[in-house]
Amino acid sequence: MKRSHIMSLLFIAILVGTFIATFTSTSRSVGFAEAARTPGEECKVSGSLVREEPVLYDPIVDPTTTVFHMEDRDGQKCRIILEQAKPTGLENSESIDLYGSMIDGEFHATEMLMKCPSKYNESNHVLLGETGDSNS
Repeated sequence: MKRSHIMSLLFIAILVGTFIATFTSTSRSVGFAEAARTPGEECKVSGSLVREEPVLYDPIVDPTTTVFHMEDRDGQKCRIILEQAKPTGLENSESIDLYGSMIDGEFHATEMLMKCPSKYNESNHVLLGETGDSNS
């Protein structure tokens, strides 16, 4: 076999491996109820911060743990143990995606993605011609 054929086959094998790894990810998107039915199994839960509950983070006691409550998209609330320092802007987030697993009725998250409010929304944006200037 020619060297170019071997390189081509190797390249195709890498592509197939990447494709399979991408679509057989261990994280599934579920709610807290489904995560509770499969404790210890890695999954993704999306929702929003429960603002009525405190966000607990004490970097002196444990700089790698943040505790808060989140409501999933089905409306179920759960206590979250985030295995990271408190993310900046957590209290202002619009939505949260957590990656982790349910353990003893609490969701233990190893990774978190937040969507924060845009500074470019309509209430902060003035369109040209709407300022009331007579010069426009």
